[in-house]
Amino acid sequence: MTLKSLLKTLLSMPSHYRCLCVSHLFGWMAFLSNMLFFTDFMGQVVYQGSPYASHNSTLYHTYRRGVEVGCWGLCINAIASSAYSYLQKVLLPYIGLKGLYFSGYLLFGLGTGLIGLFPNVYSTLVLCSLFGVMSSTLYTVPFQLIAEYHKEEEDMNLQQKEQGTEHGRGKGIDCAALTCMVQLAQIILGVGLGLLVSVAGSAVTVISASMVALIGCCFVAFCVRYV
Repeated sequence: MTLKSLLKTLLSMPSHYRCLCVSHLFGWMAFLSNMLFFTDFMGQVVYQGSPYASHNSTLYHTYRRGVEVGCWGLCINAIASSAYSYLQKVLLPYIGLKGLYFSGYLLFGLGTGLIGLFPNVYSTLVLCSLFGVMSSTLYTVPFQLIAEYHKEEEDMNLQQKEQGTEHGRGKGIDCAALTCMVQLAQIILGVGLGLLVSVAGSAVTVISASMVALIGCCFVAFCVRYV
């Protein structure tokens, strides 16, 4: 593998691989825009505290309490992600990869939207479980689709007696391209979301996450190819 062959492989990527990368980018942008500012959202919006108040004031201590509760929300996210990863095995025969992919984005979009519209402590903590559904979906379903694409291509090569030719694609480069969407999402959010939060407040993060997730949901339903 040389740099030239690497770039050639990326540029010649089939359209269904590109669509999968775009959907993965939408998913990570939605997920990270919520997770990066979630504890601040809990402190400022849900608990009505202020990080800018003097450190001996009630507002500041209220904000710190909100951040602590937000950390528990992230723990709920981690537990739900682990549990849902096992549940996917049960759901897969019934709803397939498309159902898993679509429902992960949809539930996350609805959950973050409800948190933004109704910032209540208990409902927010309950809805944190939907973050785990999205997290598990992002770490599993796109890579399962990559495996399905390659399995289909290998079957076609066997039928045409061309298996192992130099024109075959490797799974590694496609998985790497998919993983790069995480870093690209971080760059995009790093450029724009911090400024948006400073102007409009932390509430904008969950609303942005909801909107991007629901756009990604439509993209997953209509543009991603399923074998």
